[in-house]
Amino acid sequence: KLLNKVEKKVVSQDVWYDSYTKRKTNKIVKDYVVFDTETTGLDPSKDNIIEISAIKFINNEKVATFSTLIDPKKEIDPFITQLTGIKQEDLNGQPTIDKVIPQFFSFIENFTLIAHNAPYDIKMLASECYRSKIELCENKVIDTITLAKKIISKENIQNYKLTTLKEYLGLSYSSHRALDDCETCSKVYQLYLS
Repeated sequence: KLLNKVEKKVVSQDVWYDSYTKRKTNKIVKDYVVFDTETTGLDPSKDNIIEISAIKFINNEKVATFSTLIDPKKEIDPFITQLTGIKQEDLNGQPTIDKVIPQFFSFIENFTLIAHNAPYDIKMLASECYRSKIELCENKVIDTITLAKKIISKENIQNYKLTTLKEYLGLSYSSHRALDDCETCSKVYQLYLS
């Protein structure tokens, strides 16, 4: 019986595999939502979202934010706490993903989504939607890694990780927390727009 419980939490690759490619767009917009997730690990099949944040922009002006921690209903790895600063006790008693997804979808409306390493965030969201029996949103998605590579020469930067771009742009936000990563990501997108 315990094995069955574990198996139910594993999401088949076909659920999330092309979730980003179906939604990606090159159409640059001035009304958009930048979003980011923090997770229990890197595998959409078995890992969970523990924080999701978003910033809504209209005509490139910040108009609203959304941010919440999420109880994954399992112990998080000490490495994740070390990376993000999010502790198990921070998550216990927070809303569960099935409650958060509808709120998140309500916030993003039909805006284009902007994320850094967007395929990862969308795949994680697709898996969590599947587990929660909620249909994944159809919003178009732009990946700022792709944009950063177009505007910042690789001779000028070590890599295109968000933390590296944050330093390159001289930003003072923290890293590996969803709302601060949204702030950094928005600056990368706006740099591309300029």
